[in-house]
Amino acid sequence: MNIIIVGAGSVGFTAAEALSKVHDVLIVEESPSRAEFAKSLLNVSVLCDNGTNPRVLESAIRRHKAEAVIASTSRDDSNLFVCLMAKRVSPKIKTVSRISDPDFIVKTSSEGVEGIDQLISPEMITATKISKLALLENAVDYESLVNMDMVLTTFKVSKEHTKIVGQVVINLEIPPESTVVAVYRGEDVILANETTELHVDDRICVLGSPKAIEDFNDMMGVTDDANEFVILGGGVVGAHTARLLEGKKRYVKLIEEDEAVCRQLSKTFSNVIVVNANTVDPHILRSENVGRADALICVTDVDEKNLLACMVAMNLGTKKVISRYSVREYEDIFQYTGIESIIGYHRVVANEITKTLISDDQAIMRMNHEGELFFSVTLTSQSKICNEHLGDVRLPEGVRIAAVVRDGRIIYPRMDTVFRNGDKVLLFTYMTKVSKLERLFGTNALSEM
Repeated sequence: MNIIIVGAGSVGFTAAEALSKVHDVLIVEESPSRAEFAKSLLNVSVLCDNGTNPRVLESAIRRHKAEAVIASTSRDDSNLFVCLMAKRVSPKIKTVSRISDPDFIVKTSSEGVEGIDQLISPEMITATKISKLALLENAVDYESLVNMDMVLTTFKVSKEHTKIVGQVVINLEIPPESTVVAVYRGEDVILANETTELHVDDRICVLGSPKAIEDFNDMMGVTDDANEFVILGGGVVGAHTARLLEGKKRYVKLIEEDEAVCRQLSKTFSNVIVVNANTVDPHILRSENVGRADALICVTDVDEKNLLACMVAMNLGTKKVISRYSVREYEDIFQYTGIESIIGYHRVVANEITKTLISDDQAIMRMNHEGELFFSVTLTSQSKICNEHLGDVRLPEGVRIAAVVRDGRIIYPRMDTVFRNGDKVLLFTYMTKVSKLERLFGTNALSEM
């Protein structure tokens, strides 16, 4: 596919990085320094010009023979305008707009309105993910597959989980609409995990329906329901997270340094306490009872502040610490400090772009470990596993069949599950050679991954 990305900021650059591995990408960026930066680091074509100019956009679409346009400038109104102009040039072109402000979310083509096919809001996605993590006491990572109504969640085993510590995976009372995909132990990824005995500090990756994920969380054991949350940062992510957590039976406090922002937020919320204070001052965090919170959520716009606040909270004994980071180089630093739930802006963007523009037959998402993928393949008559029971299939090392979509129904396979022609098989792979997958499934759909 020939794709044009307008804007080479953090979203545009990350989108280009993910898509250029599979597609022919042209970046249109007005800033010479950003244009040169993208050109030097990515396998893409770069046009240094104003992509919001209709003349420039039309010329780029026609010369690149573009099949899709991603508008990822820093201005929401400009992104919507780019999509509308792209449709005028080529009505069949696929348009994707990045949105930050919820007020700019408009109806898309799926809702009967021409002009914009897909809206992507990394901020809204991040806030939703954070709220789910905060409410699932045992979860440390959460990914939603909205179109399939499935959730991929990682739970951490602690010494308090007496119901499952020492148990073998196959003996767990796993909810029917779910399956254990992997067990992480240190740096090891265990996919053939049925006979794995669970230890303290293991992490269990579970795929299932949203309800099944909640049931799995309860099955592990919950001492106290999560209902007290402190949010640091009142920007788009912080405000939306507070809105998602807000409720009569929940205590939500939002701390923001900007007095004007606090005044506006106070008018917005009725069940959220808004505090104007320094988000990284240990004395402030102690006086605001951060140590007592079920979760501290750090979503300021400065990674260093988020990191420092997390460390203070961990020292105060906060049950769960959740933080986002914007600069990908900070990922290792956050992990080194022992913060379990960290959400990288670049990973949110890459996965959402992947789910939007790379077909399910090629990829759904890239996971946290290097070489770890979650994607789907549609079985054909040439697939070696057709008409075979799962228990009789010899899968390559590092491959697990997580689910099967058949006639719109999701099947979580057991050993007696029989695969059929036309099944969409969801695969979880770790450091697996594509050639082995192609031989097993009889398809070259993975050749470009």
